Amino acid sequence: MVALFLEHLFFKKEGGIMPKDSTIYVLDTNVLVDYVDIIPTEDGKRPIEPTIDLDHAHIVIPTAVVRELSKFKVEKTDRGKAARTILRRLRHLIENSYTTMNDAYGLDAPVTVKDCFDETLTGVKEPMEIKNGDQKISVLPVHKDFRNCLPYYPSDEDMDGQIILAALVVGLRQNGFLVDGTDSPTKVKNAVFDHVMLITNDNGLAIRARERGIKTSRYGYKYPKPYTGRRDLTVPKELFEEFYNSGGEGISREFFEQCLPEEPKLIANEFIVMRLEKEEDYPRDFDPIFNPYFENIGRYDINKDAIVRLKYVRDFPIRLYNAGQAIYAEALMDPNISAVICRGPAGSGKTYMATVYGYEACKKGEFIGVTVVPCDAEDQYGFLPGDLDEKMDPDVQPLKNALRNFLLKEDSKLKKELKTLQEHGPNMKKGNKSQDYDEEVPEKRSLKAKLEDRANLIWDNWFSNIPIEHARGRDFSYELAIYDEFQDQSVSQADTLLKRLGREGKIIVIGDIEQIHAPYIDRSSSGLEYASRLLMDSEMVAQVCFTEDEVIRHPLVKLITMRQKKAKA
Repeated sequence: MVALFLEHLFFKKEGGIMPKDSTIYVLDTNVLVDYVDIIPTEDGKRPIEPTIDLDHAHIVIPTAVVRELSKFKVEKTDRGKAARTILRRLRHLIENSYTTMNDAYGLDAPVTVKDCFDETLTGVKEPMEIKNGDQKISVLPVHKDFRNCLPYYPSDEDMDGQIILAALVVGLRQNGFLVDGTDSPTKVKNAVFDHVMLITNDNGLAIRARERGIKTSRYGYKYPKPYTGRRDLTVPKELFEEFYNSGGEGISREFFEQCLPEEPKLIANEFIVMRLEKEEDYPRDFDPIFNPYFENIGRYDINKDAIVRLKYVRDFPIRLYNAGQAIYAEALMDPNISAVICRGPAGSGKTYMATVYGYEACKKGEFIGVTVVPCDAEDQYGFLPGDLDEKMDPDVQPLKNALRNFLLKEDSKLKKELKTLQEHGPNMKKGNKSQDYDEEVPEKRSLKAKLEDRANLIWDNWFSNIPIEHARGRDFSYELAIYDEFQDQSVSQADTLLKRLGREGKIIVIGDIEQIHAPYIDRSSSGLEYASRLLMDSEMVAQVCFTEDEVIRHPLVKLITMRQKKAKA
């Protein structure tokens, strides 16, 4: 009779807690904050396939998580915005859902998502297609007496412990235990939690949960193969010759597919780097080693349905040294491309080329200015002395350094002075006059000081920098926006920044997925990877990925990068 009573209690409502052989998922706070679409909206759409399909699952949100979200909601950060969004959606879903407190304790009255989006709530009279309409959501409080049957009970301040406790409660409820903790502690110790899963991206929480017999898993988006925006192919001789002799029109997609039938479908603005197997097969007037116009690289133009020749590399203001730089220059200079996502190792020229392009484009009147948003992993501007520009100066030094390097290469006077300095040193004699760069001669300034003055003048005239928090709520109309170190952004932060593009503006997203510094972000949850997958196959977006052998900063940097790659393999 007791067993029958428990079964009746356990399944007493239609649509109640799911059967014992179905996994129930307990969500950690960081997963909700980073992936707000777990709690559905009316359309239930997700831009990318998640690693765990929760569309038809029963998910449980501990009240400890709700408490944490309530604490975060007052923050003027992306985390605060995400917390407010989650709480608003949760309230919409669960308001008036529980009939008694015991229903909540026992997970006996979960909300069915499809029942929460009717015409009274959405204003839509026709039935709605909710992708995750079969999903059930419960908010779980823990009975105050439940500690009686547990070998441990965390303090109220131990949020991770409270989340583990909620997962234990779910597992014990699936095993038929009572919600008030009147079961034997010995019996609890022998319980097996086969059908409860704690979803968390926090390594410490996962370790603690595993110690107590709770299975854990990460949550993120599926990236089956990172999209690079380019293909390096060895192609048949007839394909290369047809492309090389085609002029600006390039070759049709059909001809490409005919010559390379095994290749995957072409993607909008994907670049094709073509090479021949034998050096003697190249056309007589083509140099495979030094090719300043990169006539072996094409871009798939989805409107023409053809792989077209590069058009803008000839006009880029600096010399291009490799295929990666040629692809990047073409994407930057193309007026039909509104967003460029550039990834690759340190020393490949990502920030340098973006800075030079921004400066030259402003001089031509293409933009009214360049706004730099350093996507730093740590926001400490409020604690540093000085005004905002002084606080942010360390974060924008890479771009100022790019301007200094550009001036040394392109400014004839500074270039000549550098050559003289290298050949004769700082105390060169000219007639009877000493050309000293010594500090004792104040009217004769050092080359470094002159260079600094020129770079600062350019910066003040065309460039500005703002913290990432100040980018929210504005758009970059008629401006070029550069998002540097984008790999340290979460998915929600990335989503916010990508939507800042304004009328006749352009954004450049720069990052290195191998150099994530943010403490709670990895490759699967990085905004850089999210942006790449979200914007793939758009005619308005180009993506660039530098390879390790395209590092040009210094031979030693290239050596370090190659050896790091080898060590990870």
